[in-house]
Amino acid sequence: MKALIRGAGEMPETRREVLKLSLFTEVQCPPGASPSRRLEEFLEQAERADALGFHGLWIAEIHFQREFSLFSAPYPVLGAVSQRTRRLRLGVAVNILPVHHPLELAEQAAMLDLLSQGRMEFAIGKGHVHTRVYDGFGVDQEGGRAMMEEGLQVILTAWTHGVVKFEGKFYHIPEVVVTPKPLQKPHPPIYTATSAADGVEFAARLGLNLLLPIHTIPRDQLRAYADAYWNGLRSHGHDASRRELGLLVPTHLAETAEQARSQARDGIMDYYRVISQTGADYRDWVARRGLDATKLRRPPWEGISFEQVCGQHAILSDPDTALADFQHLTAETGATQLLCWMNIGSIPHDAVLRSMERFAREVMPRLAQHS
Repeated sequence: MKALIRGAGEMPETRREVLKLSLFTEVQCPPGASPSRRLEEFLEQAERADALGFHGLWIAEIHFQREFSLFSAPYPVLGAVSQRTRRLRLGVAVNILPVHHPLELAEQAAMLDLLSQGRMEFAIGKGHVHTRVYDGFGVDQEGGRAMMEEGLQVILTAWTHGVVKFEGKFYHIPEVVVTPKPLQKPHPPIYTATSAADGVEFAARLGLNLLLPIHTIPRDQLRAYADAYWNGLRSHGHDASRRELGLLVPTHLAETAEQARSQARDGIMDYYRVISQTGADYRDWVARRGLDATKLRRPPWEGISFEQVCGQHAILSDPDTALADFQHLTAETGATQLLCWMNIGSIPHDAVLRSMERFAREVMPRLAQHS
């Protein structure tokens, strides 16, 4: 695996001086909202992000949960975005690799790379178990990391070899030619995302770029994960200066911190309500089926307060304070990319656009200068 992951997407010999400033979204669909309208709002936000100079746009893959996310099929969505943007890099964070055949994902992602003229980035992960994604697709979640590792090996082989012949524990592939190949050579940048310690170790062992979601990770744990990642890369023989750490940060900016929190409060807490209810429904569903639900512990975000969100999991503030918070966050973790989540939950579309514009105008230039 180490020999396959190389080239495009690696860091230069010294740590990148300019911080990458990107966006992330899942696009929730609150009760009464129109899915088509929510997608149109998202596409408008993507176009604006491209015009404002954001580095990239990452979207989720989430199944069977309309209110949680509309993105059950992320590649058609990013295909549409690719035709309405020119510079924005595009990625799925994350491709839930265990519930897909890796050759299918290799084809879809390569097609996006061609449509976008080489702007695709690729991230893998286990996804949200409590959305019933493994149950729905009939996949055993216990072998998730091993399946991801072998599946990624298949994908990289498909992207870098003319003929693919593979015999593994999970996948048995005869001699096939996978087409198209990505435009980026030898392959696009490879990431994984996690909120668990074993996921951090997985990324470090394989030498993958890493994304950490701070909306579910307390700051002290975030620092520990970042340290474990950078140290783990070195202990496994990888050049840490050629790898990237991205942080997914719920973000909302306004003229004052009070305005920012007032504008974002209902929308962001709606997100935590949805994911909490999704988890509770899953535990109840497992128990009703007569299965063992004792391993499904209540996650720390259930019952979280807005004050806890502001203190640990989000940056909702005025530009000056946000700048200082972002600088502190990147300094203590060594992050090379920020994935700002500005349309989290049900924050209104016009407020999202204003926050994006304020960030690009008043934070982005100064943050880049001091990174």
